[in-house]
Order: sequence, then C-alpha cells, then structure tokens
Amino acid sequence: MLQRLKSFKELHPFTSLMLIAIAVRIIVVIFVPGFGSNRDVQHTTLFIGFLEKAKSLLGIGESSGQGLMLLSRTLYAMVSLFTVSMIYRICDLFSNKQNAWLLALIPAFCCIMPSFGIIENANAFLGLPLLLYGANVILRQEVLRQNNLNENVHRTSFLIAGIMLGLGICVWYESVFIVLPILLILCIRRNFKGALMTFIGIGISIVAVGLLLWALGVNPLKYIQL
Repeated sequence: MLQRLKSFKELHPFTSLMLIAIAVRIIVVIFVPGFGSNRDVQHTTLFIGFLEKAKSLLGIGESSGQGLMLLSRTLYAMVSLFTVSMIYRICDLFSNKQNAWLLALIPAFCCIMPSFGIIENANAFLGLPLLLYGANVILRQEVLRQNNLNENVHRTSFLIAGIMLGLGICVWYESVFIVLPILLILCIRRNFKGALMTFIGIGISIVAVGLLLWALGVNPLKYIQL
C-alpha cells in the first residue's frame, strides 16, 4: 500500500499534493472548533469596500449563523488551494518537481484559513494568491525569454500579470511593497517593455476597481489609506 502511494506521488506529484491539501482542509473546515474565520481586525482596502457593500445588499449582519461561517471557511480553503498550487508551480520553474512538492507541502498544512495557519490577516490571505499568480506569469515569461533569447515572448502575458498584481493590491494594499520590487527587477533585467506592460496592467485593475466602487455608490478614497 505504501509503495503504491509512493509510486503515485512520484508519477503524479502535483495531483498527490493537491489531494493532501484538500483532505487537510476538509478536516479543518468541518472539525476545528470556533465560529470566526479570522481574528484580526482588517485594514480598509478596496476589497473591504466591496465586501461591506455586498453584505449590506444581501442583508448579512455580524450575527449571521453557522451556515455563513461554514461557507466562508470553505471559500478560504478553496483560495488557499490556489496558493499551494502557485507555490508548487513557481518552485518547479527553478528547481524540480520533488523540491516543489516538498516546499508546497508546507502551505498545504499551514495555509488554510486566517485563523488556522501562518497568515492571520484576511486581506493578506486573499491577496497572496493573486500576487503569486502574477509573479508566476512574469517568472515563466522571463525563463522563456532567457532560454529562447527572444525579447518578444508573450508580451501580453505581462499585461495579464499586471492585472492580477493590481487586483492583489486592491485586496491587500501593503502588497504594493512586493509589486514595486518586481517592476524594479524587470527594469534591472532590461525588460523595459515587460515592466511597462505590467505597470499598465496594475493601473487597469486599480482604476477598474475604483470605478466599479463609484458605480456602486461607494467612495473608493475611503479605502485607500496607509
């Protein structure tokens, strides 16, 4: 039995990793005691603006029952699966599948929901997958550019990466201190077009989210604070 599991893990490392992560999350979501999904008082961000507006439109209050708690925990668990996936993909780019599996096993057990893991701030927890996705797209294009010696490898991919990074900033505004070094590194590597496309994508996301908040009757400036 153990030999079969080991063979399956070696043949399908990503699938085995995600199955472990899903099993851990099912146990935590259902059986870990407590009501709240997170303990931390959240910072004001554009995402919190959307959340407050959505809760008011749906008539959801702070005293909502266990069903809403279970739903929120499930959503957190699904988001964290994406985080595990991105960590595996990024590590696999620069190392091998074995090392990627071992590294991604850490968030598989430790990054499940804000009150059960290594990230307690819900904004950071929800913004991290967006940042990882954007970083993964940029890193993949840089690897392709370096291997192919081609300056024009999928320029639009940098725009998509920028859009995801911009959404990450809208959810977790402190992540701007992660995004700025990414742009700086692209410039240092003399990929100015990639940096420009990424910056444009970031701007598109932030402006689009701000305009959508205005359309919903919410002042976005209320949620842009340092």
